[in-house]
Amino acid sequence: MTSFTLYSMSIVENCRCAWIFAVLFLALSGRPVQADDWRPLVQEEILQRWSAISPGSQNNDVSFPTLSDSYGFGDCDSKPEVSLIRALQPGRNGVELKCASPFWSQTLAIDLAVYEAVLVLNSDVRYDQPVIPDQVSLVEMNIADMTQGYLLHPDDVKGMIARRSLRAGTPLTPDMLEPEDIIDRGQPVTIRLNRPGIQVEIKGTALAAGHLGERIRIRNTHTERTLYAEIIGDGIVQVR
Repeated sequence: MTSFTLYSMSIVENCRCAWIFAVLFLALSGRPVQADDWRPLVQEEILQRWSAISPGSQNNDVSFPTLSDSYGFGDCDSKPEVSLIRALQPGRNGVELKCASPFWSQTLAIDLAVYEAVLVLNSDVRYDQPVIPDQVSLVEMNIADMTQGYLLHPDDVKGMIARRSLRAGTPLTPDMLEPEDIIDRGQPVTIRLNRPGIQVEIKGTALAAGHLGERIRIRNTHTERTLYAEIIGDGIVQVR
């Protein structure tokens, strides 16, 4: 009789354990999103969306600058919906987090950090002095903070001079540089006149300094006529 009782209890315990396991499995498989799960949810969603519109960007991060670490939302029976207030961009963005059941909605600010290797000066450069590729290095920085733009390739500084004095360690932006003049005011130049089926070259004088691709005033030495021409090379301008 004792043996039968112990056996009966074993069956009951086994059934009870199986029932508990089934409940736990169902609960975990359809687990509601808890209040402390929202940060990784938003981070993952934002990073996936940024990866979709900027496939080459790899080193990125999402932070919540206006919320404390202890801030949390209510639980949600399903995965909350993450919506952008505007098109996603590096830096500050607005996000709406919405739960269908129980219903709640919350707008919050996020910072999307996007890290790129940008050009940084290795040495000081004085005003109006050339910047050469040997004077720059690529350093990974958050471009969301670079509101004036940035440069990505050492070749971007070729033929450029500093518009103001710059110190070593400065991340270069387009407004810090300008093309170096290759023609000086008063310099003799060759004027090319292009016409269908014919090209004529005459002598002239530059009435202004200029860089490659710039249009400047020049004077035809033979006729003394003044006209505008595009700088296409060192000492060469072209009239179209």
